[in-house]
Amino acid sequence: MPSALAVFTCRPNSHPFQERHVYLDEPVKIGRSVARCRPAQNNATFDCKVLSRNHALVWFDHKTGKFYLQDTKSSNGTFINSQRLSRGSEESPPCEVLSGDIIQFGVDVTENTRKVTHGCIVSTIKLFLPDGMEARRRSDVIQAPLPLPVDKVAANTPSMYSQELFQLSQYLQEALHREQMLEQKLATLQRLLASTQEASESSWQALIDEDRLLSRLEVMGNQLQAFSKNQTEDGIRKELVALQEDKHNYETTAKESLRRVLQEKIEVVRKLSEVERSLSNTEDECTHLKEMNERTREELRELANKYNGAVNEIKDLTDKIKLAEGRQEEISQKGQSEKKELQMRIEEMEEKEQALQARIEALQADNDFTNERLTALQVRLEQLQEKNVKENNSLAVKQLKEAVDSSLTKIPNFDEVIDAHLQNNQMSEENSLDSPERLKENQIDAKESDMSDTLSPSKDKSSDDTSDGQMDEQELNEPLNKVATLKGKFSIAAAAFGRDGGAADRCLFRSEQ
Repeated sequence: MPSALAVFTCRPNSHPFQERHVYLDEPVKIGRSVARCRPAQNNATFDCKVLSRNHALVWFDHKTGKFYLQDTKSSNGTFINSQRLSRGSEESPPCEVLSGDIIQFGVDVTENTRKVTHGCIVSTIKLFLPDGMEARRRSDVIQAPLPLPVDKVAANTPSMYSQELFQLSQYLQEALHREQMLEQKLATLQRLLASTQEASESSWQALIDEDRLLSRLEVMGNQLQAFSKNQTEDGIRKELVALQEDKHNYETTAKESLRRVLQEKIEVVRKLSEVERSLSNTEDECTHLKEMNERTREELRELANKYNGAVNEIKDLTDKIKLAEGRQEEISQKGQSEKKELQMRIEEMEEKEQALQARIEALQADNDFTNERLTALQVRLEQLQEKNVKENNSLAVKQLKEAVDSSLTKIPNFDEVIDAHLQNNQMSEENSLDSPERLKENQIDAKESDMSDTLSPSKDKSSDDTSDGQMDEQELNEPLNKVATLKGKFSIAAAAFGRDGGAADRCLFRSEQ
């Protein structure tokens, strides 16, 4: 069965190591080399002093198809994309690792005694599934810049930066690494230049010394040959001429050599000045890059602080929005309920209005009918008056008496009704004259009762009963009113004919008997 594969590639700012190809058949231990486990290309053991023996674990989960990394209580920590998984000497929860992530084991440690810095392991991890396909990269996944652990991250887990901040930090590290490499190249070039100058001077001095020795040997050989020969004056002259020519040739050659040496010296000085100028430019560039690095680090810290502040503000605004939405929902629900109640009340009021309108129409019809009857009675009364004027008084009195007797016979207990009605009218008149304030109170009570009848639907039946009672009372009072009207008319007629009121009283007395 094929296995998942993890490839660890060394980065420039890491402690040097060979590329590792580790098969994840089972959880693989990552740690420092010991006697029983030496570094190899197929394991995750590194010859680095900052790592712990059991530093971390990496494995592949066949159920989820994901790769996980866990820090196993290491002293210097494990980092994924510059984010530490746990605090010192604490075991971290399993965190998902994606292909292309930068894994760091430990941190750089400097010894105070020898002032030696031990580098940490920084590698780019490439992950391959059992089918040979590369696992997904972090750029393909829309999520937070840090890989989320399987369990919930604890409250002491450091805050996560965005992917852009992480890439910027990586660019800064690469720029710093290039700057360090450039400084190393400049130092190497300076050492080579110094050694070249020393070698050229020593070789030039040896060449000069050798040339001097050869020249002196040649001169001494010529002198020995000249002294060993017995030459004539012509021969001596020839020798002198030859010596002069040799001297001239030697001087010419020496001058030419000096000219070449001087030219070479000028060329070397020119090259040296160019190298010094390039060194100065490189130092200036290095200083500029250092300043840019410091400024960029400061900007990175400011961006991180702003990012954390923005995240906190977003959380606060989200909480406020949730509270506002809850309040708005409560208000809307309350408004809906109030709207429903008002609609129900409006419907009830409309029903009451219709009922009252019907009652008003019925009362209006009764009022019209009553007015018609009153008009007919008034016309009848006028006719009677005219008839009484024409006829004699006795006939009018008899007719009125008969009309009164006939009306009285229609109503039982007429005397009691008349007395009670007159007594009530007298009492109402006294009350209206004595206490107008009581009349106002009665009017106010009547208005309140009308308002309560209008607003409370529960009083419809009682109000209907009251109105029916009032209508019955009106029907009973109608004949009484008619009788009172007839009595008044009778007294007026008696006075008109010159009779005293005793006749009317006698008639009434007879009717009572």
